[in-house]
Amino acid sequence: MKIALVHKQYTTHGGTERYMVNLSNFLAEEGHEVHVFTGSWDEEVANDEIIFHKTAYFGKKLGIDKYVFAKSAYKEVQKYDFDIIQTFSRTGFGDVIRIGGGCHEVYVDKMMELIDNPLYESIKRLESKLSLSEYLTKYYEAQDFKPGNYKKIVAISQTVKDQIMDVYQVPEKDIVINYNGVDVNQFKPENQEEYRDEIRTKHGFSDEDMVLLFVGTGFKRKGLKYVLQAMAQVDEVELLVVGKGKVNEFKKMAANLNVNERVEFVGASSNVEAYYAAGDVFVLPTIYEPFGSVVTEALASGLPAITSQAAGSAEVLEEGKDGFVLEPVDNVEQLSIYIKQLKDQSLRDEMSQAAREKALKYSEKRNHQNMLDIYANILEYKL
Repeated sequence: MKIALVHKQYTTHGGTERYMVNLSNFLAEEGHEVHVFTGSWDEEVANDEIIFHKTAYFGKKLGIDKYVFAKSAYKEVQKYDFDIIQTFSRTGFGDVIRIGGGCHEVYVDKMMELIDNPLYESIKRLESKLSLSEYLTKYYEAQDFKPGNYKKIVAISQTVKDQIMDVYQVPEKDIVINYNGVDVNQFKPENQEEYRDEIRTKHGFSDEDMVLLFVGTGFKRKGLKYVLQAMAQVDEVELLVVGKGKVNEFKKMAANLNVNERVEFVGASSNVEAYYAAGDVFVLPTIYEPFGSVVTEALASGLPAITSQAAGSAEVLEEGKDGFVLEPVDNVEQLSIYIKQLKDQSLRDEMSQAAREKALKYSEKRNHQNMLDIYANILEYKL
């Protein structure tokens, strides 16, 4: 197949960007002719087997970058005869459009709900309505879902599929779910042999300590507050926090809850698999997460996962077997009960094995093969 992949940037920084890099490499390895239309690409990760097309992408400070890229990408792609054109949302065209972040309207509403000051919330909502960038984001997202602009929409979870049907009235038959895949060779239980002692010693934990692991950027949206509150109800449990957020605010919160001596803020890490190897249980009581690949990374690493019903990845968990799902998200009492249950080593060992087995069903390779199958179905329909 001659395949076009279209996105603003080609790099391993960012979830959608990293996904496109990995998908393009898979398609090239499978023998397909892959063209990437992008505003910029990282030479260090660019595959010589892939053909890159420089596409106009500028005007971010003016709020017109989405307009510039969408118009330019459409014009450039039309110069060639492709079997499949895949875009990654908010360009307004594509045989296959993968929606990796949910609907923008839903995201904005969730972010506004996190603002404690009603006056400030009103100001931010007004700013959003007056923003040219916000207008173009919503415009091109709406264009994605107009009949005739796509042949198949790919959602990364049932949560995202439901949003698309609710906000844009897209017929259910037009949307297929392809859960995010996880690199089961990068994230694996065997990493414990290499990293567990090193990371625990570095942060002052012993091998006997039960260590909760939280991985995420944006502590408020990811529900770190609820983890700290639950820790106040559970003795002899430690916490590693990996990612970027308002550290001082949450350190103060931990101190007020008298759990600060049991919490280590690590910051962002380029070797996050080492921290999965150091943990015993993964926690992410997120307020909003269209999928949440950190959950499947944890499963692949052999960690039982506790997340909320607001995470798309909760859909792959089997309650009590490989993880637990909080409903509602702020049910701190239930979160503390789950943590207490998982202090049982034998239960953790059992759930750890089930977690790894579950992750193998959602491997990155399987996700990419699913995309190929979607392409094939579209081509069969075309013929």
